[in-house]
Amino acid sequence: MIRLLRLFALKPSTVMFLVMGTLVGALYFKAVARDPGYVLLAHGRHTIETSLMVGLLGLILFFLLLYWLWRFLRWALDPLRGQRKANSKTIRGLIAYAEGDWHNAEKLMAKGAVGNDIALINYLTAAQAAHEQGESDRRDDYLRLAHQTVKGVDVAVALTMARLQYQSEQWEECLATLMRLKKNEKLPSYPTVIKMLSQVYVQLEDWDSLLELLPDLKKRKVLEQDEFHDLERRCYEGKLKQAQRGTSEERLANVQQVWQKIPRKLHQETPLVQAYAEALIHLNAGVEAERILTDALRKNWDDNLARLYGTVKGGDVAKQQLWAENWLKERPNNAMLLLTLGRLSLQLQQWEQARSYFEASIRSRKTAEAHGELGRLLSHLGEHQASNENFEAGLALISQRLPELPMPSRPS
Repeated sequence: MIRLLRLFALKPSTVMFLVMGTLVGALYFKAVARDPGYVLLAHGRHTIETSLMVGLLGLILFFLLLYWLWRFLRWALDPLRGQRKANSKTIRGLIAYAEGDWHNAEKLMAKGAVGNDIALINYLTAAQAAHEQGESDRRDDYLRLAHQTVKGVDVAVALTMARLQYQSEQWEECLATLMRLKKNEKLPSYPTVIKMLSQVYVQLEDWDSLLELLPDLKKRKVLEQDEFHDLERRCYEGKLKQAQRGTSEERLANVQQVWQKIPRKLHQETPLVQAYAEALIHLNAGVEAERILTDALRKNWDDNLARLYGTVKGGDVAKQQLWAENWLKERPNNAMLLLTLGRLSLQLQQWEQARSYFEASIRSRKTAEAHGELGRLLSHLGEHQASNENFEAGLALISQRLPELPMPSRPS
Protein backbone atom coordinates (compact mmCIF):
# COMPACT_ATOMS: atom_id res chain seq x y z
CA MET A 1 0.00 0.00 0.00
CA ILE A 2 2.82 2.38 0.84
CA ARG A 3 4.54 1.63 -2.46
CA LEU A 4 1.23 2.33 -4.25
CA LEU A 5 0.84 5.68 -2.50
CA ARG A 6 4.35 6.61 -3.54
CA LEU A 7 3.15 6.57 -7.14
CA PHE A 8 1.07 9.65 -6.44
CA ALA A 9 3.84 11.49 -4.66
CA LEU A 10 5.12 14.49 -6.60
CA LYS A 11 8.76 15.29 -7.13
CA PRO A 12 10.05 18.60 -5.70
CA SER A 13 10.50 19.97 -9.20
CA THR A 14 6.89 19.14 -10.02
CA VAL A 15 5.66 20.84 -6.84
CA MET A 16 7.72 23.93 -7.65
CA PHE A 17 6.26 24.00 -11.16
CA LEU A 18 2.72 23.80 -9.75
CA VAL A 19 3.40 26.58 -7.27
CA MET A 20 4.80 28.82 -9.95
CA GLY A 21 1.95 27.92 -12.25
CA THR A 22 -0.55 28.77 -9.54
CA LEU A 23 1.04 32.17 -8.96
CA VAL A 24 1.08 32.91 -12.69
CA GLY A 25 -2.49 31.73 -12.95
CA ALA A 26 -3.57 33.90 -10.04
CA LEU A 27 -2.03 36.96 -11.66
CA TYR A 28 -3.70 36.08 -14.93
CA PHE A 29 -7.09 35.59 -13.32
CA LYS A 30 -6.71 38.91 -11.55
CA ALA A 31 -5.95 40.59 -14.87
CA VAL A 32 -8.94 39.12 -16.61
CA ALA A 33 -11.34 39.34 -13.66
CA ARG A 34 -13.34 42.12 -15.35
CA ASP A 35 -13.69 40.06 -18.54
CA PRO A 36 -13.24 36.38 -17.63
CA GLY A 37 -14.16 35.15 -21.11
CA TYR A 38 -15.59 31.75 -21.73
CA VAL A 39 -14.80 28.36 -23.24
CA LEU A 40 -17.19 26.65 -25.63
CA LEU A 41 -16.95 22.95 -26.54
CA ALA A 42 -19.30 21.62 -29.20
CA HIS A 43 -19.78 18.04 -30.47
CA GLY A 44 -22.66 17.45 -32.79
CA ARG A 45 -25.76 18.88 -31.16
CA HIS A 46 -24.13 18.90 -27.69
CA THR A 47 -22.32 21.97 -26.39
CA ILE A 48 -20.52 22.75 -23.13
CA GLU A 49 -19.91 26.37 -22.16
CA THR A 50 -17.93 27.45 -19.08
CA SER A 51 -15.82 30.34 -17.93
CA LEU A 52 -12.19 30.50 -18.98
CA MET A 53 -11.03 30.11 -15.39
CA VAL A 54 -12.97 26.87 -14.81
CA GLY A 55 -11.87 25.59 -18.19
CA LEU A 56 -8.20 26.14 -17.39
CA LEU A 57 -8.53 24.48 -13.98
CA GLY A 58 -10.29 21.51 -15.59
CA LEU A 59 -7.52 21.25 -18.16
CA ILE A 60 -4.86 21.28 -15.44
CA LEU A 61 -6.70 18.55 -13.47
CA PHE A 62 -7.06 16.50 -16.64
CA PHE A 63 -3.31 16.55 -17.31
CA LEU A 64 -2.59 15.71 -13.64
CA LEU A 65 -4.89 12.71 -13.88
CA LEU A 66 -3.15 11.60 -17.05
CA TYR A 67 0.25 11.92 -15.30
CA TRP A 68 -0.84 9.87 -12.28
CA LEU A 69 -2.48 7.28 -14.51
CA TRP A 70 0.74 6.93 -16.51
CA ARG A 71 2.81 6.42 -13.36
CA PHE A 72 0.36 3.85 -12.02
CA LEU A 73 0.34 1.85 -15.24
CA ARG A 74 4.15 1.94 -15.39
CA TRP A 75 4.31 0.55 -11.83
CA ALA A 76 1.58 -2.06 -12.36
CA LEU A 77 2.99 -3.31 -15.65
CA ASP A 78 6.68 -3.19 -14.64
CA PRO A 79 8.14 -6.70 -15.37
CA LEU A 80 11.00 -6.12 -12.87
CA ARG A 81 8.80 -5.05 -9.96
CA GLY A 82 8.90 -8.51 -8.31
CA GLN A 83 12.66 -8.78 -8.83
CA ARG A 84 13.26 -5.41 -7.18
CA LYS A 85 11.03 -6.37 -4.26
CA ALA A 86 12.91 -9.65 -3.83
CA ASN A 87 16.25 -7.85 -4.06
CA SER A 88 15.20 -5.42 -1.35
CA LYS A 89 14.28 -8.25 1.03
CA THR A 90 17.49 -10.09 0.17
CA ILE A 91 19.63 -7.05 0.98
CA ARG A 92 17.80 -6.51 4.29
CA GLY A 93 18.18 -10.22 5.05
CA LEU A 94 21.93 -10.16 4.38
CA ILE A 95 22.29 -7.14 6.67
CA ALA A 96 20.36 -8.97 9.41
CA TYR A 97 22.58 -12.04 8.91
CA ALA A 98 25.74 -9.92 9.19
CA GLU A 99 24.37 -8.40 12.41
CA GLY A 100 23.63 -11.85 13.86
CA ASP A 101 19.86 -11.33 13.80
CA TRP A 102 19.23 -14.94 12.78
CA HIS A 103 15.43 -14.87 13.08
CA ASN A 104 14.91 -11.86 10.82
CA ALA A 105 17.67 -13.00 8.49
CA GLU A 106 15.96 -16.35 7.98
CA LYS A 107 12.54 -14.76 7.44
CA LEU A 108 13.73 -12.09 4.99
CA MET A 109 15.97 -14.42 3.00
CA ALA A 110 13.18 -16.99 2.67
CA LYS A 111 10.70 -14.35 1.47
CA GLY A 112 13.29 -12.77 -0.82
CA ALA A 113 13.83 -16.12 -2.58
CA VAL A 114 10.41 -15.88 -4.27
CA GLY A 115 10.81 -14.42 -7.76
CA ASN A 116 14.56 -13.93 -7.24
CA ASP A 117 17.14 -14.86 -9.85
CA ILE A 118 19.64 -15.63 -7.08
CA ALA A 119 17.33 -17.79 -4.97
CA LEU A 120 20.24 -20.15 -4.22
CA ILE A 121 21.92 -17.48 -2.10
CA ASN A 122 18.64 -16.83 -0.29
CA TYR A 123 18.02 -20.47 0.58
CA LEU A 124 21.62 -21.18 1.59
CA THR A 125 21.72 -18.11 3.83
CA ALA A 126 18.32 -18.95 5.30
CA ALA A 127 19.63 -22.46 6.02
CA GLN A 128 22.67 -20.97 7.77
CA ALA A 129 20.44 -18.68 9.85
CA ALA A 130 18.18 -21.59 10.83
CA HIS A 131 21.28 -23.61 11.72
CA GLU A 132 22.48 -20.83 14.03
CA GLN A 133 19.15 -21.06 15.85
CA GLY A 134 19.51 -24.82 16.28
CA GLU A 135 16.63 -25.52 13.91
CA SER A 136 18.08 -28.44 11.94
CA ASP A 137 14.72 -29.42 10.41
CA ARG A 138 14.12 -25.95 8.96
CA ARG A 139 17.76 -25.86 7.85
CA ASP A 140 17.32 -29.06 5.87
CA ASP A 141 14.04 -27.78 4.39
CA TYR A 142 15.77 -24.69 2.99
CA LEU A 143 18.55 -26.80 1.53
CA ARG A 144 15.95 -29.06 -0.06
CA LEU A 145 14.22 -26.02 -1.57
CA ALA A 146 17.55 -24.79 -2.92
CA HIS A 147 18.10 -28.16 -4.57
CA GLN A 148 14.60 -28.28 -6.05
CA THR A 149 14.36 -24.64 -7.14
CA VAL A 150 17.77 -24.06 -8.71
CA LYS A 151 19.22 -26.44 -11.27
CA GLY A 152 22.86 -27.56 -11.25
CA VAL A 153 23.58 -26.74 -7.60
CA ASP A 154 23.68 -30.28 -6.20
CA VAL A 155 27.32 -30.04 -5.12
CA ALA A 156 27.00 -26.58 -3.54
CA VAL A 157 23.92 -27.62 -1.56
CA ALA A 158 25.40 -30.95 -0.47
CA LEU A 159 28.68 -29.35 0.61
CA THR A 160 26.81 -26.71 2.60
CA MET A 161 24.74 -29.42 4.25
CA ALA A 162 27.89 -31.38 5.13
CA ARG A 163 29.48 -28.31 6.74
CA LEU A 164 26.39 -27.56 8.80
CA GLN A 165 26.04 -31.20 9.85
CA TYR A 166 29.68 -31.20 10.91
CA GLN A 167 29.18 -28.05 12.97
CA SER A 168 26.15 -29.69 14.62
CA GLU A 169 28.26 -32.82 15.36
CA GLN A 170 25.86 -34.95 13.31
CA TRP A 171 28.71 -37.26 12.36
CA GLU A 172 26.73 -40.09 10.78
CA GLU A 173 24.62 -37.73 8.67
CA CYS A 174 27.69 -35.74 7.65
CA LEU A 175 29.48 -38.95 6.66
CA ALA A 176 26.58 -40.00 4.44
CA THR A 177 26.51 -36.60 2.72
CA LEU A 178 30.26 -36.59 2.12
CA MET A 179 30.28 -40.15 0.79
CA ARG A 180 27.80 -39.10 -1.91
CA LEU A 181 30.11 -36.26 -2.92
CA LYS A 182 33.22 -38.46 -2.83
CA LYS A 183 31.91 -40.60 -5.69
CA ASN A 184 32.90 -37.95 -8.23
CA GLU A 185 36.67 -37.38 -8.03
CA LYS A 186 36.56 -34.78 -10.82
CA LEU A 187 34.69 -32.25 -8.72
CA PRO A 188 36.65 -29.02 -8.07
CA SER A 189 35.60 -29.34 -4.43
CA TYR A 190 36.86 -32.94 -4.13
CA PRO A 191 39.93 -31.97 -2.02
CA THR A 192 37.62 -30.14 0.40
CA VAL A 193 35.36 -33.19 0.55
CA ILE A 194 38.11 -35.66 1.45
CA LYS A 195 39.65 -33.25 3.98
CA MET A 196 36.33 -32.92 5.78
CA LEU A 197 35.83 -36.67 5.46
CA SER A 198 39.13 -37.31 7.24
CA GLN A 199 37.97 -35.08 10.11
CA VAL A 200 34.69 -37.00 10.37
CA TYR A 201 36.59 -40.31 10.48
CA VAL A 202 38.62 -38.98 13.40
CA GLN A 203 35.46 -38.00 15.27
CA LEU A 204 33.93 -41.42 14.62
CA GLU A 205 37.26 -43.14 15.42
CA ASP A 206 36.92 -45.00 12.13
CA TRP A 207 40.65 -45.59 11.78
CA ASP A 208 40.41 -48.23 9.06
CA SER A 209 38.52 -45.89 6.74
CA LEU A 210 40.91 -43.06 7.55
CA LEU A 211 43.86 -45.32 6.74
CA GLU A 212 42.36 -46.01 3.31
CA LEU A 213 41.89 -42.28 2.74
CA LEU A 214 45.46 -41.29 3.65
CA PRO A 215 47.00 -42.05 0.20
CA ASP A 216 44.39 -39.87 -1.52
CA LEU A 217 45.01 -37.04 0.94
CA LYS A 218 48.74 -37.27 0.28
CA LYS A 219 48.34 -37.49 -3.50
CA ARG A 220 46.07 -34.43 -3.65
CA LYS A 221 48.26 -32.48 -1.19
CA VAL A 222 45.15 -31.52 0.74
CA LEU A 223 47.07 -31.06 4.00
CA GLU A 224 50.35 -29.42 4.88
CA GLN A 225 53.15 -31.90 5.49
CA ASP A 226 53.03 -31.45 9.28
CA GLU A 227 49.24 -31.76 9.32
CA PHE A 228 49.36 -34.95 7.28
CA HIS A 229 52.06 -36.39 9.53
CA ASP A 230 50.01 -35.66 12.66
CA LEU A 231 46.90 -37.17 11.10
CA GLU A 232 48.78 -40.30 10.03
CA ARG A 233 50.27 -40.73 13.49
CA ARG A 234 46.92 -40.20 15.16
CA CYS A 235 45.39 -42.81 12.89
CA TYR A 236 47.91 -45.45 13.93
CA GLU A 237 47.60 -44.50 17.61
CA GLY A 238 43.86 -45.04 17.30
CA LYS A 239 44.37 -48.42 15.64
CA LEU A 240 46.70 -49.51 18.45
CA LYS A 241 44.10 -48.61 21.06
CA GLN A 242 41.34 -50.20 19.01
CA ALA A 243 43.35 -53.44 18.70
CA GLN A 244 43.22 -53.93 22.47
CA ARG A 245 39.52 -54.75 22.31
CA GLY A 246 38.33 -58.34 22.17
CA THR A 247 39.36 -61.48 24.03
CA SER A 248 42.68 -61.62 25.88
CA GLU A 249 44.11 -64.15 23.39
CA GLU A 250 43.35 -61.94 20.41
CA ARG A 251 44.39 -58.57 21.80
CA LEU A 252 48.15 -59.11 21.93
CA ALA A 253 48.21 -60.59 18.41
CA ASN A 254 46.07 -57.68 17.12
CA VAL A 255 48.33 -55.06 18.70
CA GLN A 256 51.46 -56.70 17.31
CA GLN A 257 49.86 -56.99 13.87
CA VAL A 258 48.98 -53.29 13.84
CA TRP A 259 52.53 -52.37 14.86
CA GLN A 260 53.98 -54.42 12.02
CA LYS A 261 51.75 -52.62 9.52
CA ILE A 262 52.88 -49.19 10.68
CA PRO A 263 55.49 -47.79 8.25
CA ARG A 264 59.05 -48.25 9.50
CA LYS A 265 59.70 -44.52 9.36
CA LEU A 266 57.10 -44.07 12.11
CA HIS A 267 58.49 -46.73 14.45
CA GLN A 268 60.62 -44.11 16.18
CA GLU A 269 57.78 -41.63 16.66
CA THR A 270 57.56 -41.10 20.42
CA PRO A 271 53.71 -41.01 20.69
CA LEU A 272 53.45 -44.25 18.68
CA VAL A 273 56.21 -45.98 20.65
CA GLN A 274 54.52 -44.90 23.87
CA ALA A 275 51.10 -46.11 22.71
CA TYR A 276 52.53 -49.48 21.62
CA ALA A 277 54.56 -49.93 24.80
CA GLU A 278 51.58 -49.05 27.01
CA ALA A 279 49.46 -51.58 25.12
CA LEU A 280 52.13 -54.27 25.59
CA ILE A 281 52.45 -53.50 29.31
CA HIS A 282 48.67 -53.64 29.68
CA LEU A 283 48.65 -57.03 27.95
CA ASN A 284 51.48 -58.40 30.14
CA ALA A 285 53.99 -58.45 27.28
CA GLY A 286 56.69 -56.71 29.31
CA VAL A 287 59.64 -58.31 27.54
CA GLU A 288 58.69 -56.88 24.17
CA ALA A 289 57.72 -53.55 25.74
CA GLU A 290 61.17 -53.31 27.36
CA ARG A 291 62.88 -54.06 24.06
CA ILE A 292 60.86 -51.43 22.21
CA LEU A 293 61.49 -48.78 24.89
CA THR A 294 65.21 -49.54 25.14
CA ASP A 295 65.65 -49.25 21.39
CA ALA A 296 63.67 -45.99 21.24
CA LEU A 297 65.53 -44.37 24.17
CA ARG A 298 68.90 -45.28 22.73
CA LYS A 299 68.05 -43.52 19.46
CA ASN A 300 65.91 -40.63 20.61
CA TRP A 301 65.66 -39.65 24.27
CA ASP A 302 62.23 -38.76 25.67
CA ASP A 303 61.25 -38.25 29.32
CA ASN A 304 57.82 -39.82 28.85
CA LEU A 305 59.39 -43.02 27.51
CA ALA A 306 61.94 -42.95 30.33
CA ARG A 307 59.13 -42.78 32.87
CA LEU A 308 57.37 -45.71 31.18
CA TYR A 309 60.65 -47.68 31.22
CA GLY A 310 60.50 -47.79 35.02
CA THR A 311 57.03 -49.37 35.06
CA VAL A 312 57.72 -52.21 32.61
CA LYS A 313 58.61 -55.65 33.93
CA GLY A 314 61.04 -57.04 31.37
CA GLY A 315 62.83 -60.33 31.35
CA ASP A 316 65.99 -58.95 32.97
CA VAL A 317 65.41 -56.06 35.38
CA ALA A 318 69.12 -55.90 36.25
CA LYS A 319 69.89 -55.28 32.60
CA GLN A 320 67.24 -52.56 32.51
CA GLN A 321 68.86 -50.95 35.52
CA LEU A 322 72.24 -51.08 33.82
CA TRP A 323 70.87 -49.32 30.75
CA ALA A 324 69.27 -46.66 32.94
CA GLU A 325 72.51 -46.09 34.88
CA ASN A 326 74.38 -45.61 31.61
CA TRP A 327 71.78 -43.05 30.50
CA LEU A 328 72.14 -41.30 33.87
CA LYS A 329 75.82 -40.65 33.16
CA GLU A 330 74.73 -38.50 30.23
CA ARG A 331 71.81 -36.94 32.15
CA PRO A 332 72.88 -36.87 35.82
CA ASN A 333 70.05 -34.60 37.02
CA ASN A 334 67.16 -35.92 34.95
CA ALA A 335 64.30 -36.17 37.44
CA MET A 336 62.30 -38.66 35.38
CA LEU A 337 65.29 -40.96 34.87
CA LEU A 338 66.08 -40.88 38.60
CA LEU A 339 62.44 -41.80 39.31
CA THR A 340 62.74 -44.69 36.85
CA LEU A 341 65.95 -45.94 38.51
CA GLY A 342 64.19 -45.82 41.86
CA ARG A 343 61.37 -47.97 40.53
CA LEU A 344 63.77 -50.44 38.95
CA SER A 345 65.58 -50.64 42.30
CA LEU A 346 62.27 -51.49 43.94
CA GLN A 347 61.77 -54.35 41.47
CA LEU A 348 65.25 -55.62 42.51
CA GLN A 349 64.33 -55.10 46.21
CA GLN A 350 67.19 -52.63 46.67
CA TRP A 351 65.30 -50.51 49.20
CA GLU A 352 67.99 -48.04 50.25
CA GLN A 353 69.15 -47.48 46.67
CA ALA A 354 65.55 -46.89 45.62
CA ARG A 355 65.20 -44.37 48.43
CA SER A 356 68.30 -42.51 47.29
CA TYR A 357 67.06 -42.32 43.71
CA PHE A 358 63.63 -41.03 44.76
CA GLU A 359 65.21 -38.37 46.99
CA ALA A 360 67.56 -37.34 44.18
CA SER A 361 64.61 -37.10 41.78
CA ILE A 362 62.79 -34.81 44.22
CA ARG A 363 65.88 -32.63 44.64
CA SER A 364 66.10 -32.30 40.85
CA ARG A 365 62.41 -31.56 40.39
CA LYS A 366 59.53 -31.97 42.78
CA THR A 367 56.85 -34.23 41.28
CA ALA A 368 53.83 -35.88 42.83
CA GLU A 369 54.96 -39.28 41.51
CA ALA A 370 58.39 -39.09 43.17
CA HIS A 371 56.89 -37.97 46.49
CA GLY A 372 54.30 -40.73 46.23
CA GLU A 373 56.87 -43.45 45.54
CA LEU A 374 59.12 -42.25 48.39
CA GLY A 375 56.16 -41.98 50.76
CA ARG A 376 55.03 -45.52 49.94
CA LEU A 377 58.55 -46.91 50.45
CA LEU A 378 59.05 -45.08 53.76
CA SER A 379 55.69 -46.37 54.98
CA HIS A 380 56.84 -49.96 54.41
CA LEU A 381 60.15 -49.17 56.11
CA GLY A 382 58.24 -48.01 59.19
CA GLU A 383 59.10 -44.30 58.85
CA HIS A 384 55.50 -43.19 59.04
CA GLN A 385 56.06 -39.51 59.81
CA ALA A 386 58.43 -39.05 56.86
CA SER A 387 56.05 -41.12 54.74
CA ASN A 388 53.10 -38.87 55.60
CA GLU A 389 55.15 -35.76 54.87
CA ASN A 390 55.92 -37.05 51.37
CA PHE A 391 52.30 -38.01 50.73
CA GLU A 392 51.21 -34.52 51.80
CA ALA A 393 53.88 -32.93 49.58
CA GLY A 394 52.70 -34.98 46.62
CA LEU A 395 49.08 -34.08 47.34
CA ALA A 396 50.03 -30.42 47.56
CA LEU A 397 51.59 -30.60 44.10
CA ILE A 398 48.39 -32.11 42.73
CA SER A 399 46.18 -29.58 44.53
CA GLN A 400 48.12 -26.71 42.98
CA ARG A 401 46.26 -27.51 39.76
CA LEU A 402 42.85 -27.50 41.47
CA PRO A 403 40.58 -24.42 41.70
CA GLU A 404 39.91 -22.77 45.05
CA LEU A 405 36.66 -24.25 46.39
CA PRO A 406 34.99 -24.40 49.83
CA MET A 407 36.11 -27.29 52.04
CA PRO A 408 34.66 -28.62 55.31
CA SER A 409 36.36 -27.63 58.55
CA ARG A 410 39.06 -29.99 59.78
CA PRO A 411 37.98 -32.04 62.83
CA SER A 412 39.44 -30.74 66.08
